[in-house]
Amino acid sequence: MKEVLIEGPYFEDFKKGGFLEQAPSVTINNSHATVHQMIFGDRLRLPLDQHLSLSITGKNTAVANPSMVISVAIGQSTYATQNVMGNLFYRGLVLKKPVYLGDTLTTTTQVVALRQNKAKPGRAASGMVVLEICVKDQAGCEILHFWRCPMVPCRDPNIETGHSDDLGALSAEISHEALLSAIPNDWDLAAFRQAISGKHFDQVEEGVNVRIKARDTVTLAPELTRLTLNMAMTHTDAGASVYGQRLVYGGHTISIAAAQVLRAMPNILTLLAWRHCDHLAPVFEGDILRTELVVVKKTACLNGGGLVDLQVKVWAERGANAPSNELDIQVLDWGLVALLA
Repeated sequence: MKEVLIEGPYFEDFKKGGFLEQAPSVTINNSHATVHQMIFGDRLRLPLDQHLSLSITGKNTAVANPSMVISVAIGQSTYATQNVMGNLFYRGLVLKKPVYLGDTLTTTTQVVALRQNKAKPGRAASGMVVLEICVKDQAGCEILHFWRCPMVPCRDPNIETGHSDDLGALSAEISHEALLSAIPNDWDLAAFRQAISGKHFDQVEEGVNVRIKARDTVTLAPELTRLTLNMAMTHTDAGASVYGQRLVYGGHTISIAAAQVLRAMPNILTLLAWRHCDHLAPVFEGDILRTELVVVKKTACLNGGGLVDLQVKVWAERGANAPSNELDIQVLDWGLVALLA
């Protein structure tokens, strides 16, 4: 009997310029919203309050939480990263238009750069794969566009592929015009300011470092992995992880950070862009995460609100059994752009 092994690609299987297998399209619905809320306790107002959402957006359907949308989009790109050792960074992510419950996301993934890691004694060959990801809705409108860079093992532990692309050329810059065009012009920001008390754009101060005391323990990590169609085996199978335990999906860490940011800035309307997002160290189930942020700059918009650039840093407490140098270790460095009224 013929035997067929179903497995994801290894580093030497990737071809620069090649498009990867397209994941199933996903219609974002109330079930996605419920599970995301259950895991993260995210306090973003518009996805939680359908009446407020209607008064601000004019749509009868609630806004989908942008963290959830981005997690699904990343998950749809993971045919490429079933064997991933870890995702290193994201660049240039812009949420070009809001997603509402009932919208359908279709994602395409292309390989745009390959770089093999330097050989080291006793270490099997591996490499970095830069993926360009485009997400469209049911009308064919582009919703998201970004790059991410996973590290993937080689099938042959001793291979020399010759791939040596310069990953430093991948810019994190997002133009001012791209950010302005991503602002939902049909949203009534004045109505939000009137309905919701507290700090709005004009009360936010630049150069302030904010430390959020409330921390969150990482739980239900495999459940988010499955919800978002993430195929990376390291997130669900400890035996497939280079760490000997399940690695938490990066979108999980980012979503916890986003929820913690909202405790400091509860009147954020939506998250518009990631200038960069770097995973500095792995995160595991049971880690306790804390967040600090700096308001880097403000950019006023014509509609009375504005954009706020945030530098977000996240640390993980591993617990008493962790090595002394990992009791409190930085795991995320995130440059985030948010919209305030």
